[in-house]
Amino acid sequence: MVKNIKVIGLNGSPNRNGNTATLIKWVLDGCHEAGAEVEMLNVSDYDIKYCLGCNSCLREGACIITDDYQAVYNKIIEADGIVVGSPVYADAPTAILKTLMDRMTLLNLYAATFQKKFSIGVATSGLAPTKGVAKGIAEMFGQRCGAIGATTATLENGPQPLEQNHRPDLPARANKLGKRFVNRISANKPVFSLKSLWINILRKYLLSKMVTRFPKFFGGAININPGLYGESEPIGTYWERLIRFLDSLASPPP
Repeated sequence: MVKNIKVIGLNGSPNRNGNTATLIKWVLDGCHEAGAEVEMLNVSDYDIKYCLGCNSCLREGACIITDDYQAVYNKIIEADGIVVGSPVYADAPTAILKTLMDRMTLLNLYAATFQKKFSIGVATSGLAPTKGVAKGIAEMFGQRCGAIGATTATLENGPQPLEQNHRPDLPARANKLGKRFVNRISANKPVFSLKSLWINILRKYLLSKMVTRFPKFFGGAININPGLYGESEPIGTYWERLIRFLDSLASPPP
């Protein structure tokens, strides 16, 4: 039994009981069965205003806008894993989820606020592809451990509720993904990705020069993660890891 692991579901759909919520709940059921504490948050329940682009978060370490953002942010920070979901709107997540993500972007980049979190992406649509959106939103909230999507319309029957009309294996797949997610969190096993590798290189060898040169401007980010811009390993180590990863992709399976 896994203990002391908290997973939150972050529903980015304006429909709090719609298809995206259903798929997130199936994943959370697996997390709960694996022993994690789970909680669902509906982004549409909160008043979250647009990012002002003022950079105050970098200076102060927190957003200066007075709304419900900080309450949602605190829930995410307190969690070990985030199952984030959205319906696909014009090949992208919903505006309400994107607004939340916009508010988090700068501190996530400069202070690595979600670097040690684990995430799963969930996306639903009528007929449009879902995996790209699911993977993209998961990348914001930590190390992506998986992504799952579902389409809910057919040419014969039109749009249907996912709970009543889905592939027979979908709930079981979502449940299994949730269980694997909790096991991954419990093992605290890092997830390697090219994107995370590139961001680490960016922080250590480009952003670090700017941050250390302007400590007053980036003071809030530095205080959140004071060790992030300290001593770094030689850049060659990162390139070697990247080359090994690319070689593994090019190598035929055994």
